[in-house]
Amino acid sequence: MKEFFCGIAALSLSKRHSTVKFQHLPFVLIACLVLFSCDKDEANGAVPEVLLPINISQLENEENTIFEFPIVLSVGTDREVTVTYEVKPITATEGEDYIADAGTIVFLAGTTAASIDIEIIVDEFAEEDEQFRVVLTSSSNGLIANGLQEAIGTIRNDDTVIQVSNEGYEAANEYPGRTLVWSDEFDASQINPQHWTYDLGASGWGNQELQNYTSNSENSYVSNGNLMIVAKKNGSQYTSARLKSIGLQEYQYGRIDVRAILPFGQGIWPAIWMLGANFPSAGWPACGEIDIMELIGSSPSSIHGTVHFGNSYPQHQYTGGSRYLSGGQTFADEFHVFSIDWDENGITWLLDDQPFYSVDNSVSGNQNYPFDNPFFFILNVAVGGQWPGYPNATTTFPQFMAVDYVRVYQ
Repeated sequence: MKEFFCGIAALSLSKRHSTVKFQHLPFVLIACLVLFSCDKDEANGAVPEVLLPINISQLENEENTIFEFPIVLSVGTDREVTVTYEVKPITATEGEDYIADAGTIVFLAGTTAASIDIEIIVDEFAEEDEQFRVVLTSSSNGLIANGLQEAIGTIRNDDTVIQVSNEGYEAANEYPGRTLVWSDEFDASQINPQHWTYDLGASGWGNQELQNYTSNSENSYVSNGNLMIVAKKNGSQYTSARLKSIGLQEYQYGRIDVRAILPFGQGIWPAIWMLGANFPSAGWPACGEIDIMELIGSSPSSIHGTVHFGNSYPQHQYTGGSRYLSGGQTFADEFHVFSIDWDENGITWLLDDQPFYSVDNSVSGNQNYPFDNPFFFILNVAVGGQWPGYPNATTTFPQFMAVDYVRVYQ
């Protein structure tokens, strides 16, 4: 194999300023092999083996737009050697993650080192690391070593923006006898401070939750017309975001539509909900709570709509209903519209315009009925808690809720 190491050494010397890194053969070892293994007398007339010796793994950023795969001949020859190759996807997608066509590498007589250069398409979307492979398909005046030579390219993600498809259910833009009185379409470049503020901290939030709620842009931001609320894990710590419209956008009665894609996974708990605007003075549950949508991540095909009420915490009561998707679908697959139709007579919950639960204004019995007052919105993704349980080895991060819009019709 000394001829093989000669080729590797030659390529290493010629590429010492390149971004290609030899992960398994340190430069010093390669240089030593050059000194002790190369024998030019063997080159003339030999039929070289063609090798594609190393895999490449690089971050996807503006400094790493080319993956350079070293290709070497085991021995020099006095004839020109041509090698053809193909690039095939593994988890990466041609035209979206990389640009590649079948190609040909030509070794001039006496040369033993070249590279196959694959251009990477840089984007801003957070995604899993992706892979493709380079495969040598044929050679003239050379032999593909062992009959098969291939190398794996790994595109390591370094982005924070999550890519979301707009597919899914679309609600109507208007309803008979009603007017759109407020909406946030999340079309601006940032979260609108006239619509939303934040709950912050890691107090457990009354449910023994694990996350620390932040106002950091990695946990909440606007991208491509969606509000993104992202739960992340860093070691044993979790962060997320909880946005609220208290003192900014508060409404009593109406048809409320929220179009969203939901996260999934053990211990993940997204919610689209409302609290009475008198929460700071009345406290919970006296202020009332309307859960437009809650989902337990371990059951990603079902959602829950609930009201909470009670004159005091010891008198807390709740009632609600659920809706399930069939055929293996989940609420993480595409957008759905979560709605309530709320008036002085009661509240009806709808999924994609289909009612699935209702309460009337007698629901609270002999306790105070709080749902005849203004309420504000809360949008959040919790991690852990008494109801969803806690993340385990099956839970992947980041997890996100994408909200296309919040609309109020009266």
